[in-house]
Amino acid sequence: MEVITGVARRRRFTTEHNLLVVNETLQPGMSINYVARRHGLSPSLVFRWRRLMSEGGKEAVRAGEDMVAAA
Repeated sequence: MEVITGVARRRRFTTEHNLLVVNETLQPGMSINYVARRHGLSPSLVFRWRRLMSEGGKEAVRAGEDMVAAA
């Protein structure tokens, strides 16, 4: 059994980190799930970053600097 005490802090990521992760998912043969696990992220967060990038480019990801991982 795991007992969690204290207040968990959310991790914050820089725009450069978000872009690095998104660009890694665009490489041939890379899956979003694999990249997310490699970086210790939730796949849904990486999917969101990719969607934001496709909708608005770098500015969309930068505007979402308050985005944090669920883990």
